[in-house]
Amino acid sequence: MPYKNRFSDHIKGVFNYVVLLISMAGFVAKHATVPRILAIGTSVAFSIYLTIYHSGDSILGIVYFAVSEVLYVGFIFLVLSAKGWRLWFIRRREDEEKGFREFEAILGFLFFHNAASMGFIASSSPGNLAGFMSGGMLAVIAGLMALTGLIVKIWSTKVVSIEIYYWKDMFLGKKICEFVETGPYKFLSNPMYGIGQLQAYAVALWYGSPAGLAAAFINQALIFTFYFTVEKKFIRRVYQNGG
Repeated sequence: MPYKNRFSDHIKGVFNYVVLLISMAGFVAKHATVPRILAIGTSVAFSIYLTIYHSGDSILGIVYFAVSEVLYVGFIFLVLSAKGWRLWFIRRREDEEKGFREFEAILGFLFFHNAASMGFIASSSPGNLAGFMSGGMLAVIAGLMALTGLIVKIWSTKVVSIEIYYWKDMFLGKKICEFVETGPYKFLSNPMYGIGQLQAYAVALWYGSPAGLAAAFINQALIFTFYFTVEKKFIRRVYQNGG
């Protein structure tokens, strides 16, 4: 293969991963609309504003996390349950795909603030959680944790697709692909909700923040609660039992 073509393929591959990462963060670029662009732009601006002007406001950090968590977890429970609001979205738009796009846009907004709030609660309430470590050791451990979590989460999403990442199958109430047992799923039953959450713990560790650590644990516990009470039943019914 000519060098130029190889280089072009590498650039395209990197670009695709960047787009995937942005989509995971809350903005699905291939479904971009003016309202979505405004929503994510405003969200990014709000996050920057908090970081610059309220960097040490731990109470605001707790409130931001609590509100974001309730909205995010409450939304997926209410919408994705067997007879949840997903049916209302579909009826309202009179089309499954249009209903899902609306759901995806809202969920992307909530994804962004869920992650941003966990980062902010940690940075706004620094502590001495990792005081026993040297600065160098802390940087290495936190960096490795964050990198491992991010790689596993991106890898998992790449394997199952961004549609499954946004629970399109659960929203539609039907199988949209074959059950995946490759990639990280060959070794872990739930890499996204498990190792894929290490970034939040890494950020809390970096800032030495007990509040950040608690937020990471609460978020992971709630998403696993959703998995065991709602998602796993769907997987068994649709993918494993064929109906």
